[in-house]
Amino acid sequence: MDAPHAVGITGLGTFLGQRLAERLSARGIRVVGLDVRRPYRIAEKIQFQRIDLTEPTADAALAELLARERVDTVVHAAFRAEPTADVEADHELETIGSLHVLNGCAAAKVRRLVFASSTMLYGPWPDNPNFLSEDHPLRGHPDAHQVQDRVEAESLLARFGRLHPDVELTVLRTCWIMGPSYLDHVVNYFERPVVATLLGYDPLLQFVHEEDAVRAFERATLEPHPGVYNVVGKGVWPLSTLLRLAGKRSLALPAPLLYRMGEYPSKAQTGDAPSGFYDYLRYLWVADGERGWAALGEPEYSTKEAWIAFVGSRRMRRYR
Repeated sequence: MDAPHAVGITGLGTFLGQRLAERLSARGIRVVGLDVRRPYRIAEKIQFQRIDLTEPTADAALAELLARERVDTVVHAAFRAEPTADVEADHELETIGSLHVLNGCAAAKVRRLVFASSTMLYGPWPDNPNFLSEDHPLRGHPDAHQVQDRVEAESLLARFGRLHPDVELTVLRTCWIMGPSYLDHVVNYFERPVVATLLGYDPLLQFVHEEDAVRAFERATLEPHPGVYNVVGKGVWPLSTLLRLAGKRSLALPAPLLYRMGEYPSKAQTGDAPSGFYDYLRYLWVADGERGWAALGEPEYSTKEAWIAFVGSRRMRRYR
């Protein structure tokens, strides 16, 4: 299909949703932002429509709205930046809400759907290969409910694709995002001056700079790129090296002790056992970015540069 006539973005209040809306609007593309409330300081020319994806009739309301506004491209970014203790509410938004979006898009005959996902869905497992391709199964993590919700959402999307081959589907799986202004529970964890790590483990990590992540979504919205793509920065670095680079101290604890006494993130904060987070700092889950770079362009920032951008923005001036 040609460039979109109008773009609907669910989750306008999210980092990706708001940044993408501003970029597309600056290009002269009509943007319809969808969320439960209009974000502060959003450009006036970005049209806002209230919709709550957790309501039982959200799919019908969305279909009517998309048809009325002649939206032919939808970017589904209505996912929480971090898990909450309200496990049922998270499931209603991320899994059932995604189902409402798919039903609404089908009824409104949307031509292109861009779906925000994560490489966390591959899961951190001891038998993972060095680099996980887009064809690797999504094994998730049994103690990370938000990850499991999004694995289920991708399963619904795959079924939708089989039933609606006329809709151009693009799935972008971003790794952990870093940068000057992005914020989630991972960033909060690494902002601490002393970072708890697992004794005997030094996993390789990868990051994508916030600008590269938004740029990938912009390309996928404006151009035909059907398929699934990992969106990652180039290069991988050991956790210990990244912490030294940031001038941070690590506190290495045995896994049984850390999983039992993990202060952050705790189950009261995330609804998950500590292993649902710390296993991502224990086992390998690095994604292969070749397919994404070939289709959407190579990232401007490497993993190391994305990390430094995050560290520098937090006024950490000591580099090694």
